Amino acid sequence: MLSSSSSSHRVMYNGKWEYDVFVCFRGADTRNSFTSHLMEALSREEIKAFIDDMLEKTESIGELISVLQRSALSIVIFSENFADSSWCLDEVATISQIMEEFGHRVLPIFYKVDPSDVSEDCGSYAATINLKYGASNVPEDRKRWMGALKAVANCTGHTSQEIKIDSELVKVIVSDVLKRLVHMSPRVKSDMLIGMDARICEVEKLLALNVNDFRIIGLWGMGGVGKTTLARACYQRFTSSTKGTKRQFVRNIHQTREKENGMVGIVQEHYSALLSEDNISYEDLDVSYRRDRLSRLKVFLVFDDVETFSELEHLLLGDLLNTFNLFALGSRIIVTTRNRRVLENARANIYYVEGLHSQESLQLFGIHAFRQYLPPDDWMRLSAVAISYCKGSPLAIKVLGGTLYCRDKSYWESFLCELRKIPKPEIHDVLRRSYDELGIVEKRLFLDTACFLHRQRKNLVMKYFSIGYQCANYVLEDLIGKSLLIRVSSEDYENIEVHDLLREMAWNIVNEESELANRSRLNNADDIRKILTIRKVKTEGISLNLFKANEMYLEATTFEGMTSLRFLCFVYFSEEHGIRKVHLPSGGLDMLPDSLRWLLWDGFPSKSLPSRFSPENLVLLAIRHSPFIERCWEVQPKLVNLVELHLSDCINLTDVPDLSSSPNLEYLYLQGCKSLIELPSHIQYLNKLITLDLGDCINLHSLPVKLNSKFLEHVYLSNCPMVIRCPEINSRLVHLDLMETPVRLSQSCRVQFSM
Repeated sequence: MLSSSSSSHRVMYNGKWEYDVFVCFRGADTRNSFTSHLMEALSREEIKAFIDDMLEKTESIGELISVLQRSALSIVIFSENFADSSWCLDEVATISQIMEEFGHRVLPIFYKVDPSDVSEDCGSYAATINLKYGASNVPEDRKRWMGALKAVANCTGHTSQEIKIDSELVKVIVSDVLKRLVHMSPRVKSDMLIGMDARICEVEKLLALNVNDFRIIGLWGMGGVGKTTLARACYQRFTSSTKGTKRQFVRNIHQTREKENGMVGIVQEHYSALLSEDNISYEDLDVSYRRDRLSRLKVFLVFDDVETFSELEHLLLGDLLNTFNLFALGSRIIVTTRNRRVLENARANIYYVEGLHSQESLQLFGIHAFRQYLPPDDWMRLSAVAISYCKGSPLAIKVLGGTLYCRDKSYWESFLCELRKIPKPEIHDVLRRSYDELGIVEKRLFLDTACFLHRQRKNLVMKYFSIGYQCANYVLEDLIGKSLLIRVSSEDYENIEVHDLLREMAWNIVNEESELANRSRLNNADDIRKILTIRKVKTEGISLNLFKANEMYLEATTFEGMTSLRFLCFVYFSEEHGIRKVHLPSGGLDMLPDSLRWLLWDGFPSKSLPSRFSPENLVLLAIRHSPFIERCWEVQPKLVNLVELHLSDCINLTDVPDLSSSPNLEYLYLQGCKSLIELPSHIQYLNKLITLDLGDCINLHSLPVKLNSKFLEHVYLSNCPMVIRCPEINSRLVHLDLMETPVRLSQSCRVQFSM
């Protein structure tokens, strides 16, 4: 197969092309021989081909352009006397034009001619053109023909010089055509790609992958309009053909920055992967040799959900003026954002992601309201009314369709009649209406998930709700079915996510509740400060970003009377964990509510949790980066519902809680507990354990003899210099980290790794 140096434009099959293949050839050379065999083979494989003798030679080039635009790709058969025909030359010129302007695909076949005969100025085709048309044609025609011949001949194709037997050459061509058609066709996903084809083509034009320069392409639009979906489709579509290109999809930048390590963590992880180096620090990215390596890398990156200019500056290592020198020529970066100014400052090529058109909206609505691609004919009128309120928002369409699924027409009429009373309804009105239709339990689970449990593991969310509701699994699945919650799968686990619009709506609903003391959920620092001075409040959940809060001095009795509190989260969304914001009396807290299911407190400022606290309902306990805590409890309680225990970087922790009564524990994080000497033997009986992280426990020397959990996938013992023997592990491990330990795997432990 010949190499290609031509345009790398790619056009996706959208199900609307009339022909799979347009065949251009010189009839006098191959009509009754090679071309006829090729057409028969294409037909045998159900490949619909248009042969150019179906066009009258008197027809205009406009008709030829129309046929080409209705064809997926063209086969051009270059034969000995091809250049004798001005019609063939005009066809090639038109094909070249469509290829350049619209990304039309071309497969050249060199039948008993050398590629150099076609493409070179001294080749036989050039000689024929100059001899036969030199006197009668204007120079512009000859120049146009030769340019087109070179462009088409430089595409990847096949030659009879390499495959000398015609029947074998035909087989190779048909096989190649099938591969190209399949590659151009999107995966069948019922709702992911509805309305995406035309948008992908527009983004492809901005990407201009055939141009050897550096470009940032911005996908700009409102929340819920499909920016991330479009970016993901482009990423999957175009990176498969960009050989030698490093690629990454960095999701949810704005949301992730408010997690542990913030933007610094995102940047470190991103560039460590690009440079294939482990744990590069933020400061070390300024090393000149690393910058030189980056400048040699051709990359295809997606930065999803970038909301501020400073976020993009961090991602591009601080200086957008030098971004064009950061990566090699040919690199492309796609940025999705709601903020157009981010893209303007980055000098990006901006594509505005509009809502779905009416037909696309009907298709998406049909999938969610009827489980078919279009609504039935007798439901079409009501469906059209329904989607008119969504204004093309895929998210709103999914939610509304899920709400109306399996409802009768009288319900639809009533529902839509009530919507009509709202003048110019916005998307939030539609989303709110779907929320109002939920039952009491569904509303509580939705609000808890949207406000507190977004992007958490599904099994953790399930356990959190199952303590209070036996129907939690059914309700969650129902909320997912109504598109109020999203199930996102990865290699290791499933997450439950909530779209930005729905999260905003959830907090709007909560903030509409009456006086502060009766407000069910809180995340505003000032409101939380006030509520913590009030007794007997009805608050069910508190989530505070300590990085943004002022210092608070709590009393020992602060949580007295908070009998409804299920969720308590004091977290540093920053890399600076040492900042102490919450202060307690020297004796610590007198009590915590027994109703707590989720307790996350970074930098917990006491030696232990209060004795007046029965944590049987805890699903997650996370006390991280605390220099104060020495043990969790003086008297060990039963932690029957605990799924995750996170005590990382508690440098003075000496004892691990008794987990012998924790049959549901799956994740145990103790990394950085420098005072921990022994891991209790009962850990070996945690039969559901998936992850055990003991990294950087520099004084740890005693481990259980074995770990019995059949689900164990990740064990981290890196930088544990006192550990000389690894426990016997009988699970199908995915990851075992023994770096900076004296352990000799072959001598000291039996481990099974999954392949």
